[in-house]
Amino acid sequence: MWPAIARTAIERYSRPGELVLDPMCGVGTSLVEAVLTGRSAFGVDLETQWVAHARSNVDAALNENSSSSMWADVTQGDATDLTGLLEQWQLLEQAGLVLTSPPYGAVTHGQPDTARVTGGAIRNRHHRYHKQSLKQSLATSSLPRLTAGLERVFTGCHAALKPGGFMVMTSRPFTEQRKLVDFPGLVIRAGLAAGFVLHERCVALLSRWDGQRLHPHATFFHLANTRTLRARGAFRVLRTHEDVLVFRRPA
Repeated sequence: MWPAIARTAIERYSRPGELVLDPMCGVGTSLVEAVLTGRSAFGVDLETQWVAHARSNVDAALNENSSSSMWADVTQGDATDLTGLLEQWQLLEQAGLVLTSPPYGAVTHGQPDTARVTGGAIRNRHHRYHKQSLKQSLATSSLPRLTAGLERVFTGCHAALKPGGFMVMTSRPFTEQRKLVDFPGLVIRAGLAAGFVLHERCVALLSRWDGQRLHPHATFFHLANTRTLRARGAFRVLRTHEDVLVFRRPA
C-alpha cells in the first residue's frame, strides 16, 4: 500500500487517538502512517521476517512522533484466526479503523538487483514466502480458498471494530491462467458475508497525471512481464489504479 493512500484513509475514516489495525501488515506502512497522524496501531503478519521489519519501522515512527501518547505493536500470526489473536491482546471492539491490503504473491514483492550488482541478468530477491508459512498463505492459494480465507479475515476485522467503525481495503484485478479476475468484486462479497455494509467504493491512481496523460508507477518486474507478454501477442496492460473499498460495521 502506498503511504499516501494509507494516510488519506486514516485521516478520512478515523480520528486522532483511535486504534488502527492492519491484520496483513507486511512491513507496516499503514501502521507507520497511523502513528505519524496521532493514532495507535496494531499489526499482524504471517511472515516473521516482515514482522521484524514492521516493528523496526513502527519504532522509528514512534521516535519521530515522540510527543504522542499513542502506542503501537506488531505480532506474528495468521489473519484467518484474527478473532482468537485479538482476544489474547484484549483488542476486541477496540479499533476505530481496519486498514489493509491483501497479499498478491511473489509477483508483486521483492527487490531487484541490477546488472551492476549481479554482473549479468537482473535478479529478484526477498520475494518468496517462507516455507513454514506457504501452506497458510492466502497469496499462494486457489481462488476458492482465497475467498474463504478473506471471509474469515473479515469476520475477525468485524469483531475488532467498534460499532460504526470502518474497514478500508485496497484491491485490484489480477490475471490468472489468462483470465481477468474481478478481485475487488470478490472482496466486496467477502465483506458483506462477514456482516459489513459497503460504505464507499473509491479509486486510487497508481500513476502521475501531467494534465494530458497518465504515467504509471509500475515496478520493474511488472513492467518487464507486461512487455514480454505483449511481445508474444497476449493482451496485457499496466494497472494504473487500485479500488479502495470502504466497509462499515453497523452501529
